[in-house]
Amino acid sequence: MTRVALALALTLICAAPAAAQPITADTDRTLWCASAFYWLAGSAEDSGETDEAEAYDRWSKRLLDIGGAALAASGFKPERIEELIAMYDEAALAQLGTEAAPYDVVTCPELLGDWR
Repeated sequence: MTRVALALALTLICAAPAAAQPITADTDRTLWCASAFYWLAGSAEDSGETDEAEAYDRWSKRLLDIGGAALAASGFKPERIEELIAMYDEAALAQLGTEAAPYDVVTCPELLGDWR
């Protein structure tokens, strides 16, 4: 299932309030880290690091589930969630490994807690 389809399926399952709220700092970090892991998975795969790629991909999907659920619970419509995920993917690609990154990707695994 693609990232967008996964997020859309998740939003259809979650009941959403009528009005969308701003994205919280926690959700912002979760979605940015999900996107960062998405790109790291691709890089690891390209380098032949399949175990690392699988871990990053699994982490990305888990954080996308969490972030998508938070957006849906805040009232974001599925099409807006899809747009936001694409925006986070683009931003993370441009920011990863630079001083422009809003978060240190090294700290992103802490969002997964014991789930890893």
